[in-house]
Amino acid sequence: MPLWPKGVCELSKYIKRKIVHFIQAVLFVLFTGLGAGARLLKWERALGKLDPSEVHRILVIRLDLLGDMVNSMPAVAALHDRFPHARITMLTMPYTAAIPRQFSFVDEVLTLDPNIVRSPRNLLRPQTYMTFLKMGLRLRRERFDLCVSLFGLTASIFAFASGARQRIGYLRESYPYMFTDPIPGRRFDRRQHEVQWDLDLAAAAGASGAFRHPSLRVLPEPGIRVAARLAELGVCPGDRVIGIHGGAINGAAKRWPAMHWAALADRLIGDHGCKVILTGSASERHISDDIVARMSHTPIVLTGETDIDELLEVLARCDLVVSGDSGPLHLAVALGRPTVSIYGPTDPAIYGPTPKPGQKAVIIRRGLACSPCYNLLATAECPHGQPVCMIDVTVGQVLSASLELLEHVK
Repeated sequence: MPLWPKGVCELSKYIKRKIVHFIQAVLFVLFTGLGAGARLLKWERALGKLDPSEVHRILVIRLDLLGDMVNSMPAVAALHDRFPHARITMLTMPYTAAIPRQFSFVDEVLTLDPNIVRSPRNLLRPQTYMTFLKMGLRLRRERFDLCVSLFGLTASIFAFASGARQRIGYLRESYPYMFTDPIPGRRFDRRQHEVQWDLDLAAAAGASGAFRHPSLRVLPEPGIRVAARLAELGVCPGDRVIGIHGGAINGAAKRWPAMHWAALADRLIGDHGCKVILTGSASERHISDDIVARMSHTPIVLTGETDIDELLEVLARCDLVVSGDSGPLHLAVALGRPTVSIYGPTDPAIYGPTPKPGQKAVIIRRGLACSPCYNLLATAECPHGQPVCMIDVTVGQVLSASLELLEHVK
């Protein structure tokens, strides 16, 4: 009897894998055929770099995570510098749209969530495909001169749909023939930071590929709202405030254990008189609840209670932000805040913080032989079942690094 549920579970996983592989094969044939057909019928041609005077409309596509969006903005800034009179449109995930909207050189932000097809129910709904079709037609009407696809197969599809005269992206991150000027390889086929990978694509379009640090600011209205909210919660001028982000959307192996976060927060509150704020999205509320349940002291919990603009103000108010590899970590770094980050399955040389000169950003990792192990093909999950690379980072290590940085905070 105990074997039967396991057998059902394994059968279900097998069927799901087969369905996914079938859909992937259909999509490959469909979009390869479309791209090849366009090339054979000479609807388009490879142009090389466009003359800046010919570039009036630019589309930049980034349909993935918050931290990746932050790290993409230097490349968008480089494109603006090269084509200062061009109108720049960005296509992003709905929840990351607040980042490009901060920048005056981004004229329009369109949003789309390609992950809706991961739901079997949505996969069978005609409305799902109508949503994608409408976006493709919308992009086509804009008559873009240049499109830069910053990551992924889905982005390559919408780059192709845009009909931009020149379309740039990494060859192995697209279906065949989606780009007019594909760049060989894919990101992370050599050890280089995410910011530079995006800048290299901008350079392929004629912009400067010189490294730039991501930078963000706090907007006035969200800042006023959050300041009032923090005052209601007992945060006073002069208080030492520590932001803790215990979640990580793209894989459980990137998360430091809740018991460790709880012990760290208790020490910071009880022994050092700090105010601790737990941050995160609504989907990460259970992580914060788990941390709070293990604590002796009471932190301020703002998990699921802020939008991105409000989260920026919360992080800007923090004297220190402690996190795993997460979107809020990159937000804090871009705001110029001191950070302590805990890395395990992801490589900080690729995904780590990019502090500006003089900014403090301490990275703690165990450096086991099996880490880093994360790649772009799946979420960060430990192949051995338990992410020892994260579990073995001690509370004492993180506390010591945090207190050392706090000594230098004015």
